[in-house]
Amino acid sequence: MGRLGSGGQGSGRWKSGDVGGMGDVGCARVAADGLPSGVVHPGSREFLIREGLPLSGAFLDFGVLGDGALAALPEAERLFVLGETEYCAPFAAAGGLVLLDGTTGEVFLGEPGPRRDLLASGLPALAGLVREVEAVAEAARRADALNGRRGPAAVAEVTAGAERRMREIDPGLFGRSATPPAHWGTALLVRTLGWGALPGGPGGPAYEVGPELVAELAALTGEEGGAGLVHRYRAEELPDGLVHEPTRRLLTEIGLPLGGAMFGVCEEPLVTMAEAYPEYFDGEEERPYQREFLALGDWPTDLTIALDGVTGRLELPDWYDDGQPEAYLNRDLSALLYALWTYERLRAEWERWDCGRGRDTWAVFDPQSLLSTVVDRLVEAVDPEAFASPGCSWRLLAEDAHMGGLLG
Repeated sequence: MGRLGSGGQGSGRWKSGDVGGMGDVGCARVAADGLPSGVVHPGSREFLIREGLPLSGAFLDFGVLGDGALAALPEAERLFVLGETEYCAPFAAAGGLVLLDGTTGEVFLGEPGPRRDLLASGLPALAGLVREVEAVAEAARRADALNGRRGPAAVAEVTAGAERRMREIDPGLFGRSATPPAHWGTALLVRTLGWGALPGGPGGPAYEVGPELVAELAALTGEEGGAGLVHRYRAEELPDGLVHEPTRRLLTEIGLPLGGAMFGVCEEPLVTMAEAYPEYFDGEEERPYQREFLALGDWPTDLTIALDGVTGRLELPDWYDDGQPEAYLNRDLSALLYALWTYERLRAEWERWDCGRGRDTWAVFDPQSLLSTVVDRLVEAVDPEAFASPGCSWRLLAEDAHMGGLLG
């Protein structure tokens, strides 16, 4: 089954060197007179003065070095603050600290107090790991990377390559014990999500979603006994009113995942919203133009997704007569599927570390903190208009404190 869109299947390989590193993000160095006497490790002193760290990257922020000085951690005479994480532990007011051991040159993820996790064997390794994680995201934005291949297989290939290079960058960190290093695996997983699909071209879908992505989405969301099931419509099942060709191709060639909690697909021949829900279209409805839209499937808060057969746009009805959610859901089906895949990938990782398993593995690092920090903006990046105002359904779901947000 061919992929939706124009991207070709290729056998080319991608490596981090293809993107030229992170030369555009600046570098945080420390002035020679800004190095405390407690930093006695020669390699660290030279690195901070001559090379420096990226200002930010891989969800770490080293902007504190921007004033050219290195501050000591008051609670520990040999530890110095290099920066902080861009995510916070639950109920914390600030991110975790990135700390340099001035005697050994090791770098730790820590917090005020004795608890900490080894983050890198040294400063050169730290900089290399940051650049490797960011290179993964940068390369995903290049249409020619991996000869245009995208989807779960491409994600797995890119992940394996990056993990191999990260072990080469810091063999001491990755070979130290059976426990995976803190931070890096979760940061890499997040950055690989950009390899799910390429943007579509003019006149095409929002994204070139492939069948492998939909199959994995079905496996992630399907209920017991139905996981992994995908429904493809026969061309003769599609109503004449569905003239948006990218949507027709997606429904017949790629299909839709079955059994999901967020998105429940209508398997029967598609009918109009007025035909499916005549009780809501009695002449007094708030969005009467949706009468001829197609009832595509279920959405949270007991709503049905309405598909505009002419443009491919997805909307929600105003059945509760309060103006919310706003009509816009997603630009088209490909955007909805990519957003759902992104969300479900993060949710699966969230659940892997549920019930405090992260704290059973590391002293400080909490993968759920990183995941909860990035999920909203990653889903938003797929379709910014879906988060454009407070009344959009995706934003309402993300900001629903009662439900705990998208990953709660």
